[in-house]
Order: sequence, then structure tokens, then C-alpha cells
Amino acid sequence: MSRARRLRILLGALPLQFAFGMVYSWGAVAPYVQQEAHWPAVVVSAVFSATPIGYGTGIVIGGRLADRVPPRRLCWAGLALLASGLAIALSFPSELTFTFFYSMLGLGFGGGVALAGSIAAGRHAIPDLPGAAGGLVTAAYAVAAPIQVPVVSLLAAAFGWLAALRLQGTVMLAVAALTLALMPAVPAPAPGPGPAASEATARQTQPRLLSLLRRPRVWTAILLELAATPLGSWAFVYMSSFARGLALAAAVATAAITAVAVGNAAGRLGAGAASDRFGVDRVLAAFLLVDLAAAGLLFAANGSLLLVATALLAGAAFGAPAGVVSRLAADAAPDAPNSAFGLIFTGFAAGAGSGSLLGALVGGRQSWLVLALLPLAGLAVVALRLRLRPGPVPAPRTARPEPAPGPEGRTR
Repeated sequence: MSRARRLRILLGALPLQFAFGMVYSWGAVAPYVQQEAHWPAVVVSAVFSATPIGYGTGIVIGGRLADRVPPRRLCWAGLALLASGLAIALSFPSELTFTFFYSMLGLGFGGGVALAGSIAAGRHAIPDLPGAAGGLVTAAYAVAAPIQVPVVSLLAAAFGWLAALRLQGTVMLAVAALTLALMPAVPAPAPGPGPAASEATARQTQPRLLSLLRRPRVWTAILLELAATPLGSWAFVYMSSFARGLALAAAVATAAITAVAVGNAAGRLGAGAASDRFGVDRVLAAFLLVDLAAAGLLFAANGSLLLVATALLAGAAFGAPAGVVSRLAADAAPDAPNSAFGLIFTGFAAGAGSGSLLGALVGGRQSWLVLALLPLAGLAVVALRLRLRPGPVPAPRTARPEPAPGPEGRTR
């Protein structure tokens, strides 16, 4: 494959993920929503919380489809879902439409389907480096936070939250559609011995989801994602308030939460690339240790510089598990990497959601130490995985063979 074709594939997939990164902007407009529309705080939180529900569903279904159909088809489907959700919510804004159409359908379910297509396209562009492909795609999503959020904040202050989201949504949809239209055709993954295998053959040879879940390197990967993400997720939610609680300047609080966002994007990109070179378990073990160090430093933090630097570490430790999911899936299920990606990524999503809830229940400085117990458990899972040797890929399911013809041409 030529370098130009690889670039065209990536330039179609990456801006699409950047567009779905507008999910981070809800936190920036939330105060304006409460002030101008008078929505209750619980509803504002529900809009944000509905996204992971739709996302988890979308990535499992999308991952399953990505082992059967061309990835560009999934990318367009995800973009269409986003456009539909935004059109309904932004045309008829209400608590209901924003929760179900803007968040759950558009950014959530559509985002999961688009991620599955983007990962499959990235893996096709750089097939020898699945970790780097996954890191690039997930980093494009995360880098939207430090870029889009400040812009939307300024727009919301000047023109109101609804006008800001309408302008942002229009621009993101236009950019994603333009770059996706320029993406060359990418074939579906070959399910059989040759590239001409049909989608029917794919359905026959593709392992069932329950069969994938029984593989030790799949379910241990899900456990790793569950253990590695909660502390970084809590840092996203709590870092700004934590800085203000230390009586630090507002600029320090802003710098700290920005550091978490920058670290998140850098962690995804760096960990994904490193997993191809050093092995995914070693890379995750290193970032789990970073997670532990960040928890201890945050518990003892009392200065501006230390807080911002530690926030960067916490963000990187949060991004790394997302960046290596593609490598985890390729190692655990080379016969169905996209289906495995969908399953393992649900571990990341569940860990991120549980981290913010558990941190809120504990509260204060103690929350960092309580959440540090999870990376410790993650190191035990890594130790278990290092003792697990990748076993042979089970024989694919195939259709029942036709009976052999008898001597007179009749079937026996």
C-alpha cells in the first residue's frame, strides 16, 4: 500500500474522532445551561452520563460489524447517527432530547460505531502496528478536549450555550464529512483464507462473543481496563475543585484540568505506539505505576507546580489504557480483533464511569488513596497475564459440509 493511500485513510478516520470529541464540551457549557435554561443539576449530569451507556452499546455492536463489513461504511453510519442526534436535540432543545438524542444516540451510540470503523480503518492503514493505530485514533478523540473546550467556553459566554453548540456541531459535522468523503475504499477484513471471502463466510467463521469472553487474555484485558482507568477519570472530574480546595489561584485550577486533558491525549498516543515495541503488558504495568505515583503525590500535594505536574501524570495514566486496547485485542483475538476491541473497550468505559462515582462517594484527599487500590489490583492482573501464554486460536466455526456424493451421483 502506498504512503499516500495510508495517509488518506488516516485523514478520513482521525477528524471523525475529533468531531466526536465534542462530548467534552458539555462540561464547559453546563454552567450556562443551568443559568439560562434552569435545568436541574441532576439532568445536566444525566446528559453527560448517558454518553457512556450509548457508547458501550455502540462499540460492542460496531466492533462485531467491523469484522464483517468495510470500515468506511461504519464510519458513515456513526456520522449519520451523530448528525441525527444533533439535529433533533439542537432543533428541539429539552432535557429529554439532549439526554437521549444528543448524548446517548449521537455522541454515545454513534461514537461507538464510528470508533469501531475508525479503528478497523487505522489497522488496515498500518497493519503491522495495531497499537500505534489504536493510539492515533483514540488520541484524536481525546485531543478535542484541550482544543474544543476553550473555544466553546468563549462562544457560550458571548452568544449563549445553545448557539455555541449549534455552531460547533455544524463545523464538526462538515469537517468530518469532508475528510471521510476523501477516504479511499477500505475492504472488510478477510474472514477466510483468501481476500474474496464473503460476508456469509465471515458470519460462519467469526467466533461468538461468549467464546471470546472465555479466552483468558480477553477477560484479563477487561479486568486491566477496569483497574487502570478509575483514578484518571476521577482526576478529570475533581481536579479543578481539588485545586480550589487547596486555596490555589483559579489559573492553577484551569492549568491542572488542562494538564489532565493533555496527558490523556499524550498517554493514548504514546502507550499505543510503545505497546507495539515493548509489549502491551509491560507498557500497562509502567502506567499503572505512574497511576500509583500520581495518587500518592496528589494526596500530599500543596503547591501549584506539583499539582499541575501530577495532573499531567494522572491524565497520561488515564489515556494509556484506551491507547492500548487495539493492541490488547489484536494479541487476544487475532481471528476477531474488532469484536475483541469492542468487548475490551467496554472495560475502559465501565472503569471510567465507576471512578467518578467512587471518588465522589469518598471525597477529599482520601479519594486518591482509595482509588489507588485499583491500580494495585491491576498490577496483580498483569502478573497473571505474564504467566498466560497466548494459546492457539480456536478453529473457526464453519458451515456443515455437504454430504459426499455416492457412486451413482446421489448423496449418501
